[in-house]
Amino acid sequence: MDLMQSPDQEAIQETVRSFLAKELPPEKLRAAFDDGVDLGLGEVWKRAGELGFFGLGLSEEEGGSGFALSEEMVLFTELGRTLAPGPWLGSVLAAHALSDESVRQGVVSGSIPCAWVDLSRGDSATVESGRVVGELPPVADLAVAEALLIACGDSWYYTERGDDGWDAEAIRSLDPTRPLYRVVLADRALREIAVGEAGAQLRRAATILSCAEAVGGIERTLEMSVEYCKVRTQFDRPIGSFQAVKHRCADMAVRAEVARSATIYATVCVRDELEDADLQVSVAKLLCSEGYLRNGADNIQNHGGMGFTWECDAHLYLKRAHGFEYALGTRNAQLDAVVEGLRNG
Repeated sequence: MDLMQSPDQEAIQETVRSFLAKELPPEKLRAAFDDGVDLGLGEVWKRAGELGFFGLGLSEEEGGSGFALSEEMVLFTELGRTLAPGPWLGSVLAAHALSDESVRQGVVSGSIPCAWVDLSRGDSATVESGRVVGELPPVADLAVAEALLIACGDSWYYTERGDDGWDAEAIRSLDPTRPLYRVVLADRALREIAVGEAGAQLRRAATILSCAEAVGGIERTLEMSVEYCKVRTQFDRPIGSFQAVKHRCADMAVRAEVARSATIYATVCVRDELEDADLQVSVAKLLCSEGYLRNGADNIQNHGGMGFTWECDAHLYLKRAHGFEYALGTRNAQLDAVVEGLRNG
């Protein structure tokens, strides 16, 4: 089992990184949520589709690039580094789940951005007879989306915006890079696109890709801290020379390496359908949640008084970390799953 990055993965990483630097640079994101400047995500989506980002894990017969979950992991790690907004996860998952070739091609080409929402967190909403019963939890990145993917246990459903649009309302979000919307779908019929083991496999992939996005954020907080500690001086010395700061950065580096290693191994287990895939996915989610929250807080601390200001990007990563904590199972839920897996193993 080779866990090192392949030449193909390095090429994907370079392509995605340069694309995001051009299309969604930090200053553009700032202008969007500080001054209300339109990001133009619709056009960004089409250019991402032209580069094959949404079909990385699909076979060439399905209109994809013929890679696997391990290459999609590279994409999401880069998305996490830059806090890229938009329904990336829903679009990639929909490309895998949809059987209708024309609709799938629309998602893969970037013509149909697809947001997603998870109903498995104990929310009041559920799906009965192909319709949503109860109020959906807040949906991220719905404004640009032309379709919505709904996960309810191991059953996944799909619906498109249509000519009548969404009955949706923007609500306040902790994370300005990931706006939230309240949407009503009570009268809309849903299409079931995955159920049983297919739905379970889709949930594993969703968790893995979310972890990969978190890994990108964890590594970026470490880089931000190290960069700042090299140039910020106190008592005529860089603060990175002080033992307390060095130890904090070293702890951040350990968490980044642990999160990356756990996510890569879980990715390979899911890709190769190994017996302990569910256990490794829970381990990855647990370690990534812990690492992201702690690195996000330590990054703010390393930046000192400036770290608590709106102008410093450190708070954005901590906010994204809190959102990740509650997606696809909290740390406590994943710890319960790990214990159960070890008992049954």
